[in-house]
Amino acid sequence: MLHLFDEYASLFKSWQVVRYEQEGQAYVLHIMAILDDDSRLELRDYLFVDGSRKYAYHWMEPDNRLRRRWDNAPHWPDLSTAPFHVHHPEQPVPEPSTITNLEELFAFIQRWLNSSKR
Repeated sequence: MLHLFDEYASLFKSWQVVRYEQEGQAYVLHIMAILDDDSRLELRDYLFVDGSRKYAYHWMEPDNRLRRRWDNAPHWPDLSTAPFHVHHPEQPVPEPSTITNLEELFAFIQRWLNSSKR
């Protein structure tokens, strides 16, 4: 996963691994990053021994307001992409999402940042 930070290096001012533990195929990963536009990204990804996975990608404005949060908590079973969804600021119900890993997330952020520079 960490190779993606090299592939998308232009997105980041800095990033650090806060926690990484691995046992067999199971892992816990927590990364904090500052993006080129001074927004912040907090990434948490867990793969459990039974093969199940839990993730939350929290993207914040420079003043810490929510920009987006993607996760797979099973709280929204009626969404078409359940359990995968994205929270938007000021919206009580999340939207369906197909972003489920770092590569998809970084590609989305790259498109977002490129479109905001126009």
